[in-house]
Amino acid sequence: MEVSVRFNADIEKDFAFQVDREDRLKDKIARIFRKDGTGMGHFMVLRPTIFHKAEPTGFYKSMHPGYMTEGGCVLYDYDADASEYMQLLDEEKPVLEQVWPGQLILPKWDVCKINVFIYALIMLVWLYTDLPDCISPTPGICLTNNMSKLLIPVFDYLELYDFSNHLRLEVTPGYSSLLAQWGFFTLHVFKVLLITLFFAVGICNPVSFNPFRVMSVTSMDLTQPSIKNLVKFLGWVGIRRGTQEQYQAIFHEYIIKKYGNAAKASKAGMLRVAVNPGFPLSDGEGYQTPLAQRFEIDTFEKAEKEGKFYFSESYFIELENNLKSNVKKCHGDIGLMNAEVKRFRRFGLFEPNAKLERLVAIRKRTFEKVHEEQEAEVERKRLEKVAKRREEERIKEERETKKTR
Repeated sequence: MEVSVRFNADIEKDFAFQVDREDRLKDKIARIFRKDGTGMGHFMVLRPTIFHKAEPTGFYKSMHPGYMTEGGCVLYDYDADASEYMQLLDEEKPVLEQVWPGQLILPKWDVCKINVFIYALIMLVWLYTDLPDCISPTPGICLTNNMSKLLIPVFDYLELYDFSNHLRLEVTPGYSSLLAQWGFFTLHVFKVLLITLFFAVGICNPVSFNPFRVMSVTSMDLTQPSIKNLVKFLGWVGIRRGTQEQYQAIFHEYIIKKYGNAAKASKAGMLRVAVNPGFPLSDGEGYQTPLAQRFEIDTFEKAEKEGKFYFSESYFIELENNLKSNVKKCHGDIGLMNAEVKRFRRFGLFEPNAKLERLVAIRKRTFEKVHEEQEAEVERKRLEKVAKRREEERIKEERETKKTR
């Protein structure tokens, strides 16, 4: 079975991992993040920012119903990591007993107070050294001044006395005007704020504040057998689950290519589908299907009776059979077969069989019906507001008419 694990708290980094029947969460998923050499954490940055602890303190599963594709598969919604959809997992229990195949597992990241303190200390010291000379207890100790002091003897040695004399003037406390001093300090404050923003949102996410640690990780050979064996043992597939936006773009491109051009796709009635493929599932469906019902219900029978989409063992068997059928159509071409499997792992099926097509059609009718009802309700409320406003205007006009009489 495969599940997805989110790295860096980034919706575009939901990586697939294979888990066996007896794999416990703490032995399989939690191990991915370890930094002791037994996990991927010692050569990859997996935390959201450097202000978070290097290893998660727990794991959740996303209980968002999901987003159904035109191929009858389910992608993660953009709100999959919202707090109302997160359910804590038991690290002592097997993964298989707690999640559906393909379900999203979200690490719980706590703030690392030590890193926050180190960063704050570095920035405050840096700001202190750049205080304007007019208020600094130790004027002239900024980084640029220290660099200039190192360059002065170099220029003297090279007999570039004009440069060295100019630098001597610049490093003299109070050399710059008050306006220049405060201007440079203000720019420095903005620079620190910008750097902090980069760290806070994860744009800059180093493995450590220690430069030697950073160099050791960046220079590591990721192709060495020990790392290959490790990621294989952890079940890392190396494929990211696609987002809704990515799916819509890829599916649109696929349909246009399949039919030749937009005109032919439109004639076949597929252009409208290609422009806006898929739809969101409702509460109780998709990943909110109780796991206890996995072998008790049938997805397709439920869809026929209720117009809803629930997970079941029969559904996953049908997906597997459909994928095998699509792979057979590649006629042994390894490249095409790998591409088909990779696309399935990212976006699900693009060529569903008749059974899955009917499932999607039934559920889409339910979605359209609900959507129409919602639009009708919105229109009803709008008309009520218009009628109320007109009635108020009529009453106001009557009052004004009485006053004029």
